[in-house]
Amino acid sequence: MKKPDAATKERLVSYQNLGRRYGSYWALDGVDGELCAGEIVALLGENGSGKSTLLLTLAQILKPHRGNISFAAGVESHLIGHHPMAYVQLSIERNLVLISKLHKKTRQDIAAALDYWNIAALATKPLNTLSRGQMQRFLLARAALARPQILLLDEPFTGLDTRSEQLLVHFIRHESVRGAAIILSEHDASRARRLADRHYILDKGKLR
Repeated sequence: MKKPDAATKERLVSYQNLGRRYGSYWALDGVDGELCAGEIVALLGENGSGKSTLLLTLAQILKPHRGNISFAAGVESHLIGHHPMAYVQLSIERNLVLISKLHKKTRQDIAAALDYWNIAALATKPLNTLSRGQMQRFLLARAALARPQILLLDEPFTGLDTRSEQLLVHFIRHESVRGAAIILSEHDASRARRLADRHYILDKGKLR
């Protein structure tokens, strides 16, 4: 199975002149871009440069104060960010059951996700008892069940050990081959350039 050919890639989302402010400060200022099926795009930049704001805006959690975003018909996105947006009093397994019902996945799909991310032994633990790395692996398992056309990853390697980092690299590449568009923020410039088809630098809300 190969990644979609560049000439045949479907544009899943485009955005023009995006602006998002907090008070008088523009966290995004005139940002343009697009995501096509099967490509991996990395966002680099210092803390506070606007990476998380861009991902939250593309996830339609934040509304831009100017500019526009256009999605292809029927396209769904899924964000892995700094907040779990899950039922933290419930167990890993129960949260995955809930997402599986939304996306018509089976118990076998849940078991496969738990096994892949090495959290099967933690399945009955409530989310609010997990370590940072365990929570990240749960969020990745949930994304694997959702199988969105657009996957938005905000510093997804945070808290992961070396083995989990390798699993994540494989997962991102597999999702790209499947035809998903992936955009991820990353502080490791070397890894971002190895993994991504394109990379951009955000600086004070502007793309460089």
